[in-house]
Amino acid sequence: AMKIVDNAKVQGRGHMIQNEIALLRSLEHPRLIQLFRSHHTDTHVYLLMELVTGGDLFDAITQNGRFTEPSAACMIRDISQALEYIHSKSIAHRDIKPENLLVQRHGNGSLNLKLADFGLAMVVTEPVFTVCGTPTYVAPEILAETGYGVGVDVWAMDVILFVLLGGFPPFRSPDRNQEELFRLIQKGEVHFLSPYWDNVSEGAKAVVRALLEVSPKRRLTASQTLQHGWLQHAIAQKDHKGAIKATDSMAERRNQQKLSGQVESAENKSDSHKPEMLAEKYHAAQTYKNILNYDSDINACDRDQQIQEIHNMTSNQQNASHAEDTTTMNKQYTTDQHKPEKPAQQEDTDTKQE
Repeated sequence: AMKIVDNAKVQGRGHMIQNEIALLRSLEHPRLIQLFRSHHTDTHVYLLMELVTGGDLFDAITQNGRFTEPSAACMIRDISQALEYIHSKSIAHRDIKPENLLVQRHGNGSLNLKLADFGLAMVVTEPVFTVCGTPTYVAPEILAETGYGVGVDVWAMDVILFVLLGGFPPFRSPDRNQEELFRLIQKGEVHFLSPYWDNVSEGAKAVVRALLEVSPKRRLTASQTLQHGWLQHAIAQKDHKGAIKATDSMAERRNQQKLSGQVESAENKSDSHKPEMLAEKYHAAQTYKNILNYDSDINACDRDQQIQEIHNMTSNQQNASHAEDTTTMNKQYTTDQHKPEKPAQQEDTDTKQE
């Protein structure tokens, strides 16, 4: 698989590509996407990467809605293994979300997840203050701007677990208001709405609470998650085979639904504050992308629009869909433009890690 970067479209942000290359060269783990070779010209950067043909976790969620506890546990195991590895090297990914988790399909029918897109990843040796990520998955300590570490990845992983089990995100604004969303995240109150969580075990809910802990010091680590009784018991209940069903037509159907107007409309907003309406909306696959990745909340500095992704693309529609996704937040609280970055947190230093 080939990832092609147009240098003209990433002027001023080329260090993000160099950062990704440097980190991927230093990492090797079965739960991470592998970089085989990179080649630079005056106009482009070419990355020869591992081919993963099963789409991404976002596509799987869009198709399935919710997953059984054994299936969700197997996916969280894969993510935790990836995070345990990079965190052992003091690397924070900083953009954990379903679109960055690729589905690897094996010949025997079993499936695994692979973590991809290390453009925002960095070596963390002391608290970081840079505000980045995707709003739905951003950790409260990032918003508080008090300094953060690798724990932000675990928070994002648990948001994914909540979505896998319940079908919608743990923190959401009915009016899709970013300020309200951030307040809810920082408050950290988790509610398991009925009937969507009625059949989910108390063990699974306990893991969700332990991972969605506002205090990073009290939050479970990736290693602790792997050792949790619920995870081990749920995995033992069912093999991962068939847990994720990804097809080549998923992204195409998703775009067709968008184009046909099957998205959340202003007429729906009057009742959107009701829990039952909230849950029903978040279960609807055709609105899932609008709800989980607020396009209006993202910085116009869109790296995915500037990079031609060839790997894991099965159609032009799929390419167009992924180009809409972004990685840095447009946030009034402030970015580095409003507040000088401390020298120790300069992301350019990441490019030195080989």
